[in-house]
Amino acid sequence: MAALVNMRQARQTHSGVVDWNTLREVASAGYSDGILCLAAIETVERSNRASIIGPLNDLEAGLAAKLLTDSAFVRVHLYVVRAFAPVSRADDLHLRAAVNFLRDHLCEESDQQRREHLAHVVQLFDQAEADPRLASLKHMRDKQLAHWANPTPGVPLPLYNELFEFTRRTCEIWERLSFGAGTVMITLETQVEAYRESADAFWSRWEK
Repeated sequence: MAALVNMRQARQTHSGVVDWNTLREVASAGYSDGILCLAAIETVERSNRASIIGPLNDLEAGLAAKLLTDSAFVRVHLYVVRAFAPVSRADDLHLRAAVNFLRDHLCEESDQQRREHLAHVVQLFDQAEADPRLASLKHMRDKQLAHWANPTPGVPLPLYNELFEFTRRTCEIWERLSFGAGTVMITLETQVEAYRESADAFWSRWEK
């Protein structure tokens, strides 16, 4: 029992998520991150058509388009990997900090439906953390995005589809956290529809 108490105290000391109000703030921020990540994916995927790439290159605008899509890749990559970063500071407010809080305080949620959502958050987080794609994404973040260093031999760099698939998995956790915290009860898919339509309108200007 003493060891369990000490573990809880250590998690709370090195985290900004120490109460339910802060958890709701983290849930709201994560939900917003989820919208941006999914919107970026939709925008990039809609640019990857021969009917668009050809005209862009013909008008010598391909390099600018690639710069925009590469920037979207980096943003999504950083947002997703940081969600699983270690909790080491008293002001850490990312997804892992929220999950650590839930491990100790989930039983305090009296509403059964919200408690089920939050329990699912912890379950989905643990499954995602064990996903080998996360290790690959973190390795690339450490070696080629946040820093610049030689890749570790034997650690594969992620493919674009692996980034997108793991991002969608992370967004499911952010969405479930929002449902459980009671911040936003609308699916991310509903929120992204406007971005999808905007991306179609943007890229259609180049399409033949």
